[in-house]
Amino acid sequence: MKSIKVKRILAAVLAASMVMASAVTVSASGSDTSDPGVSSTESSSSSSSSSDSSSSSSSSSAPVTFAQSMSKAASAPVTVAGTSVKTSVAGVYAAQKVQGMAVTTSLASVKTALGLSGNQAPAIIIYDTDEGKSFRAMESINAAASAIGGTVVASLNIDLGAKESGKWVALSSGSVGLVTGLPKGADTSKTYCAICVQPGGVITILEDQDTNPATVTFEVQAGLGTYAITAK
Repeated sequence: MKSIKVKRILAAVLAASMVMASAVTVSASGSDTSDPGVSSTESSSSSSSSSDSSSSSSSSSAPVTFAQSMSKAASAPVTVAGTSVKTSVAGVYAAQKVQGMAVTTSLASVKTALGLSGNQAPAIIIYDTDEGKSFRAMESINAAASAIGGTVVASLNIDLGAKESGKWVALSSGSVGLVTGLPKGADTSKTYCAICVQPGGVITILEDQDTNPATVTFEVQAGLGTYAITAK
């Protein structure tokens, strides 16, 4: 019962903190639906609405700039904890605190899970976050980790959406599997999970779905969320 109360309190704090947290900006220019990457010269944009009933348009208030080299096409090889893995979803894999990331769900299954139609292509953006960038959101993350007896070793902002005619489409339902290499020096004798916090105060504990001690695989929900890789 105490744990439930703690999580309810965290949810209330998170609902406010996520509103204050910075969001990612995605370029709406161009027509390439295979690569949602943001170039190093892009700083702001607005997003389009989709014909998909589960989608909605989105825009950002705090631009984030990424190098073009961080963009990955669908089926591109990515090194995750020293092993080459093909990611099924194109996107910007900009997180530097972990040893690689790749979407493990097949492209066909991703499209079905996210309810994509027509020429909509799944897209993902992943980047590091911390107390300096988003103090209130990370305060909630750390409290959630403490509630389960864990310690945060890396924190990521992940936006899972789609592109249609070169424009970003925000999604609100569905999920995909993501394998993430633990940070260098992480204690591989410990058990790892991911804590997901989303706008509105939803907190989810995501257990590791693989048996590799150097990685953690978890479900990423559609939309924007903060995910903390946590050692227990």
